[in-house]
Amino acid sequence: MTRHQTLAALVIGIIPITVGILYFALQEMSGDAAFIDPAGALMLVCLGLAMGFGFLVILRGARDL
Repeated sequence: MTRHQTLAALVIGIIPITVGILYFALQEMSGDAAFIDPAGALMLVCLGLAMGFGFLVILRGARDL
């Protein structure tokens, strides 16, 4: 197992997490409370965590963790 595969798995998980945080932050900065959707941002963050863990298990194997 190389560090490259581990890094790739983490990057795959970080992308949706970053998008979710930006999604929520941009809604907060707009100032219009009627359109803030925290559930969408939370689901993107959870998706990123699940994808990162899933790809880590796929690329490294469950026994190597």
